Amino acid sequence: MPADYRSRFAIALAALALSTCGGDSPPTAQTKSFVSSACKKEQVAQSTTSLSPILQVLTDTTGLDGLSCVAWQRAGAGQLKLDLYNYENACGTTWSGTGSVLPDGSLQLVIANPSCTIANCAKCLYDWSFDLDVNLATAVATPLDVQVGACPGQQAPTSYPATTIGPADGGVHCTFADYGALNEQAAMAGTCGKAGWPCVGSLFCGTGSFASTGTCDPGLVCDSSSGQNEPRCLVPCTTVADCPRADAWACLSGLCRPAPS
Repeated sequence: MPADYRSRFAIALAALALSTCGGDSPPTAQTKSFVSSACKKEQVAQSTTSLSPILQVLTDTTGLDGLSCVAWQRAGAGQLKLDLYNYENACGTTWSGTGSVLPDGSLQLVIANPSCTIANCAKCLYDWSFDLDVNLATAVATPLDVQVGACPGQQAPTSYPATTIGPADGGVHCTFADYGALNEQAAMAGTCGKAGWPCVGSLFCGTGSFASTGTCDPGLVCDSSSGQNEPRCLVPCTTVADCPRADAWACLSGLCRPAPS
């Protein structure tokens, strides 16, 4: 090979090496840790005083009654802590969790119960917490997909409503928690009729039958606009300052409701 061709070939190889090593690598995720709470209504039955000791981001859950939330905190380059608060699924399970980045750049969390052991006790609420090494794009919203399989390979996983990890380094997005699981916990904990909880008179907070309305503690409004036969006790408001906390609630149509993401 003539010297000038050898020189050009060496330059081309060097350029290729630089583009491979120095270019943007596809986003990946490694699960450093995953922790799950026990079924919350079982904790209540056992008089466990601290219901959410495993959360890393939502260390203060005051004002989140009745909500299901995703909270995130970017902790330095490539590290992400995520809390899933008040997520509903089967009772009597031992959960494992992993995170991965999908080809479209969204982050997927998969929570599974490999033993397929499920107690016959209807629905439970759980808290799940992840610590991930992940090189997601910064300062942009990242779609989050949450899949929960109570018995992988035998039951289809539960897909939760799509949400996002916001562009800020930390934040929280909330929706109303599953009504059935919340109702069971309220009946167990004696919180029917309190702010964020189901109204007295519906399902387990009543006679066991669904109802479209009910009663609440003084100063609260029983509202069923979030779902048919799902009356919840909400705080009336004029501004968001009247709501339990401003990062999770918004004042919409005169009542505190989950803040839009």
